Amino acid sequence: MNRERYLQQRLHTLGALDDAISAMRSFSAHHFRESRQALPAIQSYRAEVEAALAAAGGGRRTDIDLPPGIVLIVSDLGLCGDYNLRLIEYAAEILSGQQKYMLYCIGRRPMGLLKRYSLSPKHWYHAPTSVDGAPNVLLEVAQNALDDFHSRQIGQIFVISAQFHGAGRFSPELNQILPPKLSSSSPLPGPTHYQTQQHLRHVATREYLYTILYELLLDALASEHGMRLFAAESANKWLKDTTETVRRQLASNHRERITQELLDIVAGSHRKGLFTTT
Repeated sequence: MNRERYLQQRLHTLGALDDAISAMRSFSAHHFRESRQALPAIQSYRAEVEAALAAAGGGRRTDIDLPPGIVLIVSDLGLCGDYNLRLIEYAAEILSGQQKYMLYCIGRRPMGLLKRYSLSPKHWYHAPTSVDGAPNVLLEVAQNALDDFHSRQIGQIFVISAQFHGAGRFSPELNQILPPKLSSSSPLPGPTHYQTQQHLRHVATREYLYTILYELLLDALASEHGMRLFAAESANKWLKDTTETVRRQLASNHRERITQELLDIVAGSHRKGLFTTT
Protein backbone atom coordinates (compact mmCIF):
# COMPACT_ATOMS: atom_id res chain seq x y z
CA MET A 1 0.00 0.00 0.00
CA ASN A 2 2.90 2.31 0.76
CA ARG A 3 4.35 1.80 -2.72
CA GLU A 4 0.97 2.44 -4.35
CA ARG A 5 0.60 5.67 -2.38
CA TYR A 6 4.13 6.69 -3.42
CA LEU A 7 3.35 6.04 -7.09
CA GLN A 8 0.10 8.02 -6.85
CA GLN A 9 1.95 10.96 -5.30
CA ARG A 10 4.60 10.79 -7.99
CA LEU A 11 1.94 10.75 -10.69
CA HIS A 12 0.38 13.84 -9.13
CA THR A 13 3.78 15.58 -9.06
CA LEU A 14 4.40 14.72 -12.70
CA GLY A 15 1.02 16.21 -13.56
CA ALA A 16 1.97 19.49 -11.89
CA LEU A 17 5.30 19.43 -13.73
CA ASP A 18 3.44 18.92 -16.99
CA ASP A 19 1.52 22.14 -16.36
CA ALA A 20 4.77 24.04 -15.79
CA ILE A 21 6.42 22.64 -18.92
CA SER A 22 3.34 23.39 -21.02
CA ALA A 23 3.39 26.98 -19.77
CA MET A 24 7.08 27.31 -20.62
CA ARG A 25 6.48 25.87 -24.10
CA SER A 26 3.67 28.34 -24.75
CA PHE A 27 5.72 31.25 -23.39
CA SER A 28 8.78 30.38 -25.47
CA ALA A 29 6.80 29.67 -28.64
CA HIS A 30 4.97 33.00 -28.39
CA HIS A 31 8.11 35.10 -27.94
CA PHE A 32 10.00 33.04 -30.52
CA ARG A 33 7.36 33.77 -33.18
CA GLU A 34 7.14 37.41 -32.09
CA SER A 35 10.88 38.02 -32.50
CA ARG A 36 11.02 36.29 -35.90
CA GLN A 37 8.00 38.18 -37.21
CA ALA A 38 9.46 41.56 -36.19
CA LEU A 39 12.79 40.98 -37.94
CA PRO A 40 11.91 41.75 -41.62
CA ALA A 41 10.53 45.20 -40.78
CA ILE A 42 13.59 46.26 -38.77
CA GLN A 43 15.93 44.94 -41.48
CA SER A 44 14.14 47.04 -44.08
CA TYR A 45 14.28 50.10 -41.82
CA ARG A 46 17.98 49.52 -41.11
CA ALA A 47 18.73 49.62 -44.84
CA GLU A 48 17.05 53.03 -45.08
CA VAL A 49 18.97 54.32 -42.05
CA GLU A 50 22.24 53.09 -43.57
CA ALA A 51 21.54 55.07 -46.72
CA ALA A 52 20.74 58.18 -44.67
CA LEU A 53 23.91 57.79 -42.61
CA ALA A 54 26.04 57.36 -45.73
CA ALA A 55 24.48 60.48 -47.22
CA ALA A 56 25.21 62.39 -44.00
CA GLY A 57 28.87 61.47 -44.15
CA GLY A 58 28.92 58.80 -41.46
CA GLY A 59 31.38 55.93 -41.28
CA ARG A 60 34.54 57.97 -41.85
CA ARG A 61 36.07 57.93 -38.38
CA THR A 62 38.80 55.37 -37.74
CA ASP A 63 40.14 55.61 -34.18
CA ILE A 64 41.60 52.14 -34.08
CA ASP A 65 44.13 53.25 -31.43
CA LEU A 66 41.32 53.76 -28.90
CA PRO A 67 39.88 50.88 -26.80
CA PRO A 68 36.91 49.04 -28.34
CA GLY A 69 33.45 49.05 -26.82
CA ILE A 70 31.76 45.64 -26.65
CA VAL A 71 28.01 45.16 -26.18
CA LEU A 72 27.40 41.62 -24.90
CA ILE A 73 23.83 40.29 -25.13
CA VAL A 74 23.05 37.37 -22.80
CA SER A 75 19.92 36.03 -21.07
CA ASP A 76 18.35 36.78 -17.69
CA LEU A 77 15.77 33.97 -17.72
CA GLY A 78 17.84 30.80 -17.78
CA LEU A 79 16.34 27.42 -18.76
CA CYS A 80 18.09 27.69 -22.13
CA GLY A 81 20.95 25.21 -21.83
CA ASP A 82 24.49 26.51 -22.38
CA TYR A 83 23.30 29.71 -24.08
CA ASN A 84 25.01 32.14 -21.68
CA LEU A 85 28.11 30.00 -21.27
CA ARG A 86 28.84 29.84 -25.00
CA LEU A 87 28.40 33.59 -25.44
CA ILE A 88 30.65 34.44 -22.49
CA GLU A 89 33.32 31.95 -23.55
CA TYR A 90 33.29 33.55 -26.99
CA ALA A 91 33.55 37.05 -25.49
CA ALA A 92 36.47 35.97 -23.31
CA GLU A 93 38.24 34.56 -26.36
CA ILE A 94 37.67 37.76 -28.37
CA LEU A 95 38.87 40.01 -25.54
CA SER A 96 41.80 37.87 -24.43
CA GLY A 97 44.26 39.97 -26.45
CA GLN A 98 42.79 43.33 -25.45
CA GLN A 99 44.53 45.30 -22.72
CA LYS A 100 41.72 47.88 -22.52
CA TYR A 101 38.07 47.71 -23.49
CA MET A 102 34.64 48.81 -22.31
CA LEU A 103 32.03 46.11 -21.85
CA TYR A 104 28.30 46.85 -21.86
CA CYS A 105 26.46 43.72 -20.70
CA ILE A 106 22.75 43.27 -21.47
CA GLY A 107 21.80 40.61 -18.93
CA ARG A 108 22.57 40.39 -15.21
CA ARG A 109 22.03 36.69 -14.59
CA PRO A 110 25.51 35.43 -15.60
CA MET A 111 27.50 37.71 -13.26
CA GLY A 112 29.30 34.71 -11.80
CA LEU A 113 30.29 33.42 -15.24
CA LEU A 114 31.66 36.81 -16.24
CA LYS A 115 33.79 36.97 -13.08
CA ARG A 116 35.03 33.44 -13.71
CA TYR A 117 36.28 34.54 -17.14
CA SER A 118 37.71 37.81 -15.75
CA LEU A 119 35.27 40.03 -17.68
CA SER A 120 34.27 43.28 -15.97
CA PRO A 121 31.38 45.21 -17.57
CA LYS A 122 31.31 48.98 -17.26
CA HIS A 123 27.51 48.99 -17.52
CA TRP A 124 24.90 46.35 -16.60
CA TYR A 125 21.39 46.23 -18.04
CA HIS A 126 18.44 43.92 -17.47
CA ALA A 127 17.95 41.72 -20.53
CA PRO A 128 14.50 42.05 -22.14
CA THR A 129 12.48 38.86 -22.42
CA SER A 130 10.27 40.04 -25.27
CA VAL A 131 10.15 42.43 -28.21
CA ASP A 132 8.04 44.87 -26.17
CA GLY A 133 10.76 45.17 -23.54
CA ALA A 134 13.57 45.91 -26.01
CA PRO A 135 13.19 49.67 -26.71
CA ASN A 136 13.70 50.96 -23.15
CA VAL A 137 16.81 48.85 -22.64
CA LEU A 138 18.33 49.58 -26.03
CA LEU A 139 17.79 53.33 -25.77
CA GLU A 140 19.92 53.37 -22.62
CA VAL A 141 22.57 51.07 -24.09
CA ALA A 142 22.79 53.09 -27.31
CA GLN A 143 23.06 56.40 -25.46
CA ASN A 144 25.78 55.16 -23.09
CA ALA A 145 27.84 53.62 -25.88
CA LEU A 146 27.37 56.63 -28.16
CA ASP A 147 28.43 59.06 -25.41
CA ASP A 148 31.63 57.07 -24.90
CA PHE A 149 32.17 56.92 -28.66
CA HIS A 150 31.75 60.67 -29.19
CA SER A 151 33.89 61.49 -26.14
CA ARG A 152 36.64 59.28 -27.63
CA GLN A 153 36.73 56.87 -24.71
CA ILE A 154 36.21 54.10 -27.27
CA GLY A 155 37.06 54.06 -30.95
CA GLN A 156 34.78 51.25 -32.15
CA ILE A 157 31.57 49.57 -31.02
CA PHE A 158 31.07 45.83 -31.49
CA VAL A 159 28.24 43.51 -30.47
CA ILE A 160 28.64 39.91 -29.33
CA SER A 161 25.31 38.13 -29.57
CA ALA A 162 23.63 34.91 -30.66
CA GLN A 163 22.98 34.42 -34.35
CA PHE A 164 19.89 32.30 -34.96
CA HIS A 165 20.28 29.11 -37.01
CA GLY A 166 16.99 27.38 -36.16
CA ALA A 167 15.15 26.31 -33.02
CA GLY A 168 17.75 24.99 -30.60
CA ARG A 169 20.70 26.10 -32.78
CA PHE A 170 22.75 29.31 -32.69
CA SER A 171 26.32 30.54 -32.86
CA PRO A 172 28.01 33.43 -31.01
CA GLU A 173 28.86 36.20 -33.47
CA LEU A 174 30.90 39.42 -33.38
CA ASN A 175 29.52 42.35 -35.39
CA GLN A 176 31.04 45.80 -35.82
CA ILE A 177 28.50 48.63 -35.54
CA LEU A 178 30.55 51.83 -35.29
CA PRO A 179 32.23 53.10 -37.32
CA PRO A 180 29.72 51.60 -39.75
CA LYS A 181 30.84 49.76 -42.85
CA LEU A 182 28.64 51.53 -45.36
CA SER A 183 28.40 50.50 -48.99
CA SER A 184 26.26 53.40 -50.17
CA SER A 185 27.89 55.92 -52.52
CA SER A 186 25.22 58.56 -52.06
CA PRO A 187 26.57 62.12 -52.33
CA LEU A 188 26.67 64.29 -49.24
CA PRO A 189 23.59 66.47 -48.85
CA GLY A 190 23.91 70.18 -49.46
CA PRO A 191 23.77 72.84 -46.74
CA THR A 192 20.49 73.20 -44.89
CA HIS A 193 19.05 76.22 -43.15
CA TYR A 194 17.53 74.02 -40.42
CA GLN A 195 20.35 71.84 -39.05
CA THR A 196 24.11 71.61 -39.38
CA GLN A 197 25.81 68.77 -41.22
CA GLN A 198 27.34 67.58 -37.94
CA HIS A 199 23.95 67.46 -36.21
CA LEU A 200 22.44 65.43 -39.05
CA ARG A 201 25.37 63.03 -38.89
CA HIS A 202 25.01 62.59 -35.12
CA VAL A 203 21.26 61.95 -35.39
CA ALA A 204 21.77 59.43 -38.20
CA THR A 205 24.56 57.71 -36.24
CA ARG A 206 22.39 57.38 -33.12
CA GLU A 207 19.48 55.97 -35.12
CA TYR A 208 21.80 53.57 -36.93
CA LEU A 209 23.30 52.32 -33.66
CA TYR A 210 19.87 51.80 -32.11
CA THR A 211 18.52 50.05 -35.22
CA ILE A 212 21.43 47.62 -35.46
CA LEU A 213 21.21 46.84 -31.74
CA TYR A 214 17.49 46.19 -32.14
CA GLU A 215 18.04 43.85 -35.09
CA LEU A 216 20.75 41.88 -33.31
CA LEU A 217 18.66 41.68 -30.14
CA LEU A 218 15.72 40.24 -32.11
CA ASP A 219 18.01 37.54 -33.47
CA ALA A 220 19.33 36.89 -29.96
CA LEU A 221 15.79 36.64 -28.55
CA ALA A 222 14.85 34.14 -31.26
CA SER A 223 17.96 32.11 -30.42
CA GLU A 224 17.29 32.25 -26.68
CA HIS A 225 13.63 31.30 -26.90
CA GLY A 226 14.46 28.70 -29.53
CA MET A 227 16.86 27.07 -27.06
CA ARG A 228 14.23 27.25 -24.33
CA LEU A 229 11.57 25.80 -26.64
CA PHE A 230 13.91 22.98 -27.62
CA ALA A 231 14.60 22.25 -23.93
CA ALA A 232 10.87 22.31 -23.17
CA GLU A 233 10.15 19.85 -25.98
CA SER A 234 12.85 17.50 -24.68
CA ALA A 235 11.49 17.83 -21.13
CA ASN A 236 7.97 17.17 -22.39
CA LYS A 237 9.08 13.95 -24.11
CA TRP A 238 10.85 12.78 -20.96
CA LEU A 239 7.78 13.67 -18.89
CA LYS A 240 5.40 11.71 -21.11
CA ASP A 241 7.67 8.65 -21.06
CA THR A 242 8.12 8.86 -17.29
CA THR A 243 4.39 9.38 -16.66
CA GLU A 244 3.54 6.35 -18.79
CA THR A 245 6.10 4.26 -16.89
CA VAL A 246 4.68 5.32 -13.51
CA ARG A 247 1.13 4.57 -14.69
CA ARG A 248 2.18 1.07 -15.73
CA GLN A 249 3.91 0.57 -12.39
CA LEU A 250 0.82 1.79 -10.56
CA ALA A 251 -1.46 -0.52 -12.56
CA SER A 252 0.89 -3.45 -11.96
CA ASN A 253 1.06 -2.68 -8.25
CA HIS A 254 -2.75 -2.43 -8.13
CA ARG A 255 -3.12 -5.84 -9.77
CA GLU A 256 -0.57 -7.35 -7.39
CA ARG A 257 -2.41 -5.88 -4.40
CA ILE A 258 -5.77 -7.28 -5.56
CA THR A 259 -4.19 -10.68 -6.22
CA GLN A 260 -2.58 -10.68 -2.80
CA GLU A 261 -5.87 -9.72 -1.13
CA LEU A 262 -7.62 -12.55 -2.95
CA LEU A 263 -4.94 -15.02 -1.87
CA ASP A 264 -5.26 -13.79 1.72
CA ILE A 265 -9.05 -14.36 1.59
CA VAL A 266 -8.60 -17.87 0.21
CA ALA A 267 -5.92 -18.68 2.79
CA GLY A 268 -8.14 -17.37 5.58
CA SER A 269 -11.07 -19.43 4.37
CA HIS A 270 -8.95 -22.59 4.42
CA ARG A 271 -7.92 -21.88 7.97
CA LYS A 272 -11.55 -21.49 9.05
CA GLY A 273 -12.51 -24.74 7.36
CA LEU A 274 -14.93 -23.11 4.95
CA PHE A 275 -13.43 -25.11 2.12
CA THR A 276 -13.65 -28.91 2.36
CA THR A 277 -12.11 -31.56 0.19
CA THR A 278 -13.94 -34.69 -0.88
